[in-house]
Amino acid sequence: MSRLSMLPGLAAEALAGILLWLSATTWSATWAGTWAGTWTSTWAATWIVGGAIILHTLSSWFFARGFWQLLPRRYKLPPRRSMAFLFLILWLLPVLGALGISWGITGALKRPRSRSSRDIQTLILPELPFSPPVIFPMPPYSQGALRQIVYFAERPLKRLKAVMATRYMPPREAMTIWSKASRDPVDDVRLLAYAMKDENEKTLAERILALTEALPDIPPSMQYKYHKIIAASCWELVYHHLVQGALRQHWLKTARHHLEFIVSPPGSAAPDSADPDSWLLYGRILLDSGELDSAKAAFGSARTGGIDEQKILPWLAEIAFEERKFDEVRRYLSALSRPGEKGRGLAQIKAWWAR
Repeated sequence: MSRLSMLPGLAAEALAGILLWLSATTWSATWAGTWAGTWTSTWAATWIVGGAIILHTLSSWFFARGFWQLLPRRYKLPPRRSMAFLFLILWLLPVLGALGISWGITGALKRPRSRSSRDIQTLILPELPFSPPVIFPMPPYSQGALRQIVYFAERPLKRLKAVMATRYMPPREAMTIWSKASRDPVDDVRLLAYAMKDENEKTLAERILALTEALPDIPPSMQYKYHKIIAASCWELVYHHLVQGALRQHWLKTARHHLEFIVSPPGSAAPDSADPDSWLLYGRILLDSGELDSAKAAFGSARTGGIDEQKILPWLAEIAFEERKFDEVRRYLSALSRPGEKGRGLAQIKAWWAR
């Protein structure tokens, strides 16, 4: 189709060339002839040149249409602009324009781009993992190792992973790591520590609120159990250092208030309501509040109730230390047969007082 449209253009271009040749001959005869002959020849040469221009214009249009059909599709759009561009080149350059477009534009655009071997990079597809990654049920690092990572690791990602690993730890042990991570210069580490701490606090607070709201609808025989659960949850907030300041005092008073319904209920006491575990928790709350005598009496009631002596001795040693009775501290700790976990505070204190 493109070749058929170029044939009329080729014929018109050939006729235009012949006319230009005739016009050149006419002008040569004009210089050699008379004045009258010169005037007649001038008009004839002018008409010949005009005809050659018209034929060249038609030839340029036919050639532009033919070359436009040879162009790749992405270079044909928009049609009017691309056709006008080809026509302008062909009209301004009668012969060279056609040769240049046929070789330099149409042929070059149809050839693929040359790709050097250095531009080709061979990649080997990685194999799929044959097994899922190992998820540890317990953190692979101890509390001390996680604390050292949070304190001294230079890479923020490593500190972030250490904070994430604390979700397997008890809140009281993880609190020291969260406290350090909450002062980290990197926002991600700091915000993660705050989020994990707030999540534990929010879980306990929601449990306390739900139990407190349900307490009035509970039968009296079941209310002692609810009071004990609420008191234990409030004490957990305080013991794990999830709250500080005035909020800590609030939860401490709330725990004491609910335990008093068990250890000294209004009216007649319910059977088996003041169990030794409740007396032990009540004594720890009183000790944390600074009421040493009341705490000692509560621990005595727990001992009378049949609780294991080994559970009371550490707290009696703490009361003796607060009262500056160091001989009693040494006596209580020497009677303590619980070895305690290696590296824990109880084992270290016992080893120091046994020197």
